[in-house]
Amino acid sequence: MNFNLALFLLAAPSLVHGGQSDNTKLRGSAVERVLGGSYKEKLGQCTGSTCAAYGDPHIVTCDGLAYDCQGIGLFTLMKNHMYNIQGNFVDIGAREHNMVESWGLTHGASITNDIIVDFLPNDDIPIIQLGFGNVSNHQFSEYFPSEEGCAVWSTFQPTDMPGQKRSVEPTNEHCRHRCESVTGCTQWSWWADGGCHINNDDQKMIDSNKNWSRALAGRTDSVCGEPKPAPVLPIEVEEAKHGTIGNFCPLLMHVDGTLVDISDIAVKHANAFLLGGPDEDFSVKLENGNDIRIAYKLDGSGETAEILLRSTGDGPGELWSCHWNFYVCLPEAEQEAFEQGGLGLLGTPNGNTQDDWMDKNGNTLEIKRHGKTKQEDAINYCYDNWCVSQMDSIMTHSEDSSYDDVKCGDHEFVDFNINDDICVLGADKIITACEDSPPLLKHACEMDCCLGGCEDMIVISDDIKKLKELSTEDEDIQYDIPVHTDCQTDNFLNTGDSACPGSDESIVTLVKSSGSLGLPAGAEVFYAIRPDAEPVDDVTGKSVRFHVNNPFGFDADMYVKHEKHYNLMMDSTCDAQLDTTPGCNSNSIDIEVACHEYPGITPFALVEVFFQANSIALSDTDVDKCCYPSEDNNGGVVSFTFEIKCDCPDEAVA
Repeated sequence: MNFNLALFLLAAPSLVHGGQSDNTKLRGSAVERVLGGSYKEKLGQCTGSTCAAYGDPHIVTCDGLAYDCQGIGLFTLMKNHMYNIQGNFVDIGAREHNMVESWGLTHGASITNDIIVDFLPNDDIPIIQLGFGNVSNHQFSEYFPSEEGCAVWSTFQPTDMPGQKRSVEPTNEHCRHRCESVTGCTQWSWWADGGCHINNDDQKMIDSNKNWSRALAGRTDSVCGEPKPAPVLPIEVEEAKHGTIGNFCPLLMHVDGTLVDISDIAVKHANAFLLGGPDEDFSVKLENGNDIRIAYKLDGSGETAEILLRSTGDGPGELWSCHWNFYVCLPEAEQEAFEQGGLGLLGTPNGNTQDDWMDKNGNTLEIKRHGKTKQEDAINYCYDNWCVSQMDSIMTHSEDSSYDDVKCGDHEFVDFNINDDICVLGADKIITACEDSPPLLKHACEMDCCLGGCEDMIVISDDIKKLKELSTEDEDIQYDIPVHTDCQTDNFLNTGDSACPGSDESIVTLVKSSGSLGLPAGAEVFYAIRPDAEPVDDVTGKSVRFHVNNPFGFDADMYVKHEKHYNLMMDSTCDAQLDTTPGCNSNSIDIEVACHEYPGITPFALVEVFFQANSIALSDTDVDKCCYPSEDNNGGVVSFTFEIKCDCPDEAVA
């Protein structure tokens, strides 16, 4: 996978001596505030320094270092004078293992299934373990529960029945309900981006494009989209004593190694104390039916140390299965003790990101932030240093498992690719969903979006932004963020020559031109071309998407005349991009064009592009009136008409 190791670099290296920070100088300094090492952050009743582990586990240390740790096994999250916290990262699921094996991980992607917390200063406070039991996909059939009876990666042609168009529904079940409410609807397709298309028997089921969002097709006479029963935990005592949290996830709580019966409390109450009470110094509380809050009132200062576990995921056994997002706050009253050092994936909470990687003896390790292996180095750091030994494990195992089932295993690294067809969303949708994420969290967002966790990542980004002030400076970002996702320096990506890698011919052809100026030799007018683009709201047929470049050596107004889908017809429209500088432009418009489809001919789109500028000599050529050209520009106009193939040649329909 592409393991984002986003670093907050200290601006003043003179404050660091032999891997140890000068805490007196760091406290309250501008460096500390920027790096997120302040002990003024808030988590519930706790004021202090916060840390997080979330999703397909991504780590944000107390000092603000961000990196990925997609390991499998039992790991030390934090160990200091107050806490010993361990996390059990499990295979995201049997079917996901098959899906993500192209990433090279022996077990596949991982999520946090169990959190075990030992509060060290007080022996009277028990070890708390919270987990979901065994909700792996083998309990179900070959399908994910929500996909039972459905045709996966399938849709219909035409996409919608007459008089209907795409709606957005939260689940496949909701899409089925929409179909059942419309007279004549017998089948539907639901897409991972929420798109719902309903059909009658006149539409033909076809395989959907793997570059689109993951699509399910079902019929009203099948079980596809029907409510599914809750899974049964395989261990009888766990089935009898588990509660419910989040999206019908089974909740197990062990207290000092003993499984506690929370079946009544957690099922019937969205807010309830699982242990302790409102006036007690130690408590474990279920909140809003989704969160677990563990709170400790410290002796002496009376301050509160707090841990928040947020249950997330689409439900037991689903593609994005039940897992924890974990947050911990280290209280300000103990700042001096915390700054003396700490162990584990969550680093040393002293305001210095540069010492957040360490070995088990606390020796500072180099944070690998350069070179081609920097992402692989991040996961190797997790495995090499923070796998929990059997002697150090504080985890309680179920009747049919042991330490051997949670110990770290071997792994092999292959970089994550946003364009991999295992992703439930197309690359465009993933990029759009994550574009507002803080730079430090952007790649983590893209990775989890690929597996279906987009909505979770939006919430997580907001949570972390509230907890910590994250840097947006380029020099603080370890992984590369291109200026535009369709350019590399001065080179355009996915042009007519490269959009179809297996083809020797361009899918863009100049049909005619008009005006006083021709195209420069070798000019690229179209880039970011996506043949057979994923359908959107008003699309009833095949389309192609692209960006348009100004290929001249001067600024120009650009007008792109093309056809769009309108119900079952096509209509002419025009997109304007004014005062456009030459080259790849991050503000370039993403244009979708309807394709002409005829038997025996590769589907194609016709596009006319007008350029208007004072640097162009006047001629008889004008911008088409439907484009509503700017009256402020009296310069000359040139136009070029292109044919763009809507399928790659090797995919064309004969």
